[in-house]
Amino acid sequence: MGNIKVLYVSAESFPYAYVGGLGEVGASLPKALSRSGKVEIQRVMPGYKGVDCEKRTVTDFPVPMGKGYDSCILKTDLTDSEVPTYFVCNDRYFYRDHVYGYEDDGVRFFFLCSAVLEMLKHIPFKPDIIHLNDWHTGFISLLIRSSSMNVKTVFTIHNIIYHGYIPEEYVDGMLSDKEAKELGRPGYLDFMKAALMFSDGLTAVSPGYSKEIYSPELTGGLNLLIKARDDKVAGILNGIDTDLYNPENDDVIKYPYSWNNIENKKKNKKALCEYFGFPDEDVPLVSMVTRLEWIKGLDLVAEAMELMAQEKFRIVIHGSGNPYYQGLLTEMTRRFPEKVAVDFNYSPQLAKKIYAASDYYLMPSSYEPCGVGQLYAMRYGAVPIVNPVGGLKDTVKDRKNAKNNNGFHMKNRDAESLAEAMKRAFSLYGTAELDRLRENGMKADWSWKNSAGQYIKFYTDVLDIRRIK
Repeated sequence: MGNIKVLYVSAESFPYAYVGGLGEVGASLPKALSRSGKVEIQRVMPGYKGVDCEKRTVTDFPVPMGKGYDSCILKTDLTDSEVPTYFVCNDRYFYRDHVYGYEDDGVRFFFLCSAVLEMLKHIPFKPDIIHLNDWHTGFISLLIRSSSMNVKTVFTIHNIIYHGYIPEEYVDGMLSDKEAKELGRPGYLDFMKAALMFSDGLTAVSPGYSKEIYSPELTGGLNLLIKARDDKVAGILNGIDTDLYNPENDDVIKYPYSWNNIENKKKNKKALCEYFGFPDEDVPLVSMVTRLEWIKGLDLVAEAMELMAQEKFRIVIHGSGNPYYQGLLTEMTRRFPEKVAVDFNYSPQLAKKIYAASDYYLMPSSYEPCGVGQLYAMRYGAVPIVNPVGGLKDTVKDRKNAKNNNGFHMKNRDAESLAEAMKRAFSLYGTAELDRLRENGMKADWSWKNSAGQYIKFYTDVLDIRRIK
């Protein structure tokens, strides 16, 4: 068997369109697969208004949309030869100021699903596997089943709580009565359910998350669809781009450093503290670079600050999102002006400077399918303090007397446990033990190389004739 041909489909891919972790994976994983020498991969995504690259029009074609058709102009990026990238373009659906957040998001991303099938009739690349990512791509697996195409689908669950919906007319004649009811009839049909029911293989973005999605509490009942399958969900840990995130040669940070030359990290800390107006004092610097959402535990941070009022430390929180949490954090700066600094204008450059300056990094998330913040933090020598769920438990180790420890776990998801974990972490500030934890995190291999190998094995299993019914 020669190289596996993979078409990678995602609603996001950095730098074309980037909202969160989905876009980072869409950038890094295809490159790692290509560099393995075992996969020939091409990528496709929506042609959003904000996509800024040199594009060439490849072709145009009609796309089935319910009882009618819409037109698609297929373009490609002329500048990225490592992973050829296609854009399915239709101004009605994608020429907008934001990637998500519109009432017709379900119809917009069904256009992506339908256009992907049609584009395969118009390009020379014939994939063995179509790798689908999150709900936006979920109906591709059903469309493939209803076509004559000899191709398998792999669906990666990045976050099972997010769904999209379309009217049933868009897939008329493709479903049995039983299947239609499972997808949501009477009413709107569910992208995520379609992916879970009809994809040839399922993966999740960490081993821990692949186990958690079997619980009804996390999935809202979708665990029953997963359990009904003949196969298991494969947990494959996300990686990070270790070339792009490397404190030794990162031109964003003023003072490069490494695990065996850590002194410059202190200079970055001093520079960041000056930037945020903190007093010049040698105390622990804690950070969060995060979306401002309830799942990220910002409410716990606010409560824990009251319990930590007598502790000497600084905390910097950077990110954008829900205005409620902007207000909550702004009130924290009012209550603790010499302890707390916030910045709501997200910048990848400032994020890197924060990672490079921090002694500790907070992730008290209620759930975290994988998380990349803790991986970036450890890469830059910030020791994580986390609620051990999903990928946080897989990557942040805190076991009694273990030599590979690299962070701190909360005992429970509450403010008291967060405060206790922070105090335990601060008690090691300036000690050789904290240096060891930091070094363990910085020396670990958080690249995509191992994960790419696991995806290749999974692709091979899905293609194996012994697993085709």
